[in-house]
Amino acid sequence: MDLLQLRYFQVVARLENITRSAEELHIAQPSLSKTIARLEESLGVPLFERTGKRIRLNLFGETFLKRVDRIFNELENGQRDLADLAGLTDRSVTVGVSSSRLLQNFLKEYLTAHPGIKFRLRHITNQQELQTQLITGKIDLSIFFSPIVHPEIHCEPLLVEEIFLAVPPNHRLAERTSIHLKEAANESFISVTTDFGFRTITNNFCLQAGFTPTVAFEIESIDVIASLVNAGLGVAFLPACWYQEERRQSSPVSLHIEAPSCRRTFWLAWRKERYLPEAMRNFSKSVIEYFSSAKSKSFPD
Repeated sequence: MDLLQLRYFQVVARLENITRSAEELHIAQPSLSKTIARLEESLGVPLFERTGKRIRLNLFGETFLKRVDRIFNELENGQRDLADLAGLTDRSVTVGVSSSRLLQNFLKEYLTAHPGIKFRLRHITNQQELQTQLITGKIDLSIFFSPIVHPEIHCEPLLVEEIFLAVPPNHRLAERTSIHLKEAANESFISVTTDFGFRTITNNFCLQAGFTPTVAFEIESIDVIASLVNAGLGVAFLPACWYQEERRQSSPVSLHIEAPSCRRTFWLAWRKERYLPEAMRNFSKSVIEYFSSAKSKSFPD
């Protein structure tokens, strides 16, 4: 048994087709069939069920494939470790974020301390898309306001952020500091579009309060939403991070919502089995430490 046999087995197990596997490996089909047969002979058990031209993993094959995948994963990680030590890896981090506003202060501090790191931020509002890009390696890490439940993905809680009800300065509730959300049941709401996860969260808040919000305007920008609230065209949910960054007299009045609890948790996520180069490991460690120390002073609990 050698690594070449294991690599051939891995490809055949994935494609479950000898002809297509031979084409992908750029070898003759008879040669591939003989290689798989020799591997099965050395193991003493068949790895595939063969029905005519069809081939599929049996129980032995499924069990063996898990070990083979682990072997190649460890070898790839070893190569990356060496590349890290030799300084050959790309010192860049690609992060999928639902809100870049959340990272602004952190990135300013981090880039000052690590000037050689390059960041690529991808604005992704759909959780399924984030999950797909993590698994396929299109992004290295993600920061999203709900955990990604998937066996291949690890999630680490970063921050619990309060969400306020924003009202115009001349609104009937503007003199209040807090409300029960049900008091806004008859208001016209200004909201992000339904493809934003934030819309799902805020709709659930309203359902918990016993009503379905009447949405008068759907906008893709929170800044535009705030300006429409100021113009008296409705009320809206705005996250604490928006108020922290937009300290202007023209900001809408923010009301703390006493009930239900209107908060969202941001999560840092990455693929479990994927090797994280030193730049990514340092970034993930730093972002966890930053929000652990900053959440009490920057974002209301």
